Amino acid sequence: MPDDETIATLLGTLYAAPMQPELWSVFLRQLSKISGISKAALIAHNLPEKDHRMLATLGDAVNESIPLYEGCYYQFDGWTDRFSTFRSAGRIVLGEEVWTKSDFLKSTFYNEFLKRFDTCQMACLATVGSQGVFEALSIYRGPFEDEFDRDRLAVLQIIVPHLQTALHTRRKLLALESRVTDLETALDEMKSATVLIDCTGKTIFVNRTARAILAQKDGLFIHRFELMARNPKETSELQGLIARAIATTKGLDPNGGGVMRLPRSEGRPLHILVSPLRAEDSALPGKPAAAVFLSDPERQTAVPAEILRTLFGLTSAESRLALSIFEGNSLSEAAELYGVSRETVKSQINAVFSKTGTKRQGELIRLLGSLPQACS
Repeated sequence: MPDDETIATLLGTLYAAPMQPELWSVFLRQLSKISGISKAALIAHNLPEKDHRMLATLGDAVNESIPLYEGCYYQFDGWTDRFSTFRSAGRIVLGEEVWTKSDFLKSTFYNEFLKRFDTCQMACLATVGSQGVFEALSIYRGPFEDEFDRDRLAVLQIIVPHLQTALHTRRKLLALESRVTDLETALDEMKSATVLIDCTGKTIFVNRTARAILAQKDGLFIHRFELMARNPKETSELQGLIARAIATTKGLDPNGGGVMRLPRSEGRPLHILVSPLRAEDSALPGKPAAAVFLSDPERQTAVPAEILRTLFGLTSAESRLALSIFEGNSLSEAAELYGVSRETVKSQINAVFSKTGTKRQGELIRLLGSLPQACS
């Protein structure tokens, strides 16, 4: 039986592996030294998706088998198919418990795949999973090696609960990473220019629309991960708004955030809205603590005509006129632009007012500005 220090080192590696995936292989090598195993694989199985990925392997033969297994022979793996319904958390399952030796030796999996890699025995450390999605640490032995004995399995049994915890942590981290990726993708597709700031005042995310505005470096830019304005006074005001928003997130200021205008060398000023974020963990470094929303009056917002037709039943001509008004054209300019009479556009705008529930052009513009917009 390995000493306490050796076990502690092994478990330290195991618990660090979910955050540092390269340590799964180190863990297997350390495990081999205390258990005498020479061939093993840590595999993430997703039976519904037919996806089987080796997270780490031990032994040249196992490593050589990866392309064949992932590409073809997983579909003949009776051990995994049976184990997915048989497995029992908290103990080691031997191959013959789920697949009788006589049937196994007749199988395609053994005769076409395992035999060439001198493998005929398997012991699997049971993991917690559901609906055919799970990870398993499988230990292999060849035809001329002793069968798994009680003492050898007792050593492996020590790590079973720790392996379950480590793999559960891995699943949680992957789920969180997937959620973060989905959220960032959604933010990136937003028409609203958005910058997320952490509790130290550093930018941690800039969506696509905001990147386009900041790339002009006129009025606002990022320097050393901080939002900066054209001159020190404007920068101080902006960072003051951000600091107060962060203070609100931390529960130190009930009224943090605010709005400001940033003059530019060309065009109208940028409009800035700074808002605190009230997520429970936003006060931690690297987590969003404030959001900065940028509005560039010079960038035309494109409301799809299809939205107007679907939501309000506008005709193509009415949609075209509404969008022209939204872009700042007068009725006379719209009539000239589209080659129609002023009486025609008056009739069309009255129809637009009626269908959208507005009474004047200002109300129509505010309504259109609140609608979903196309990404530029």
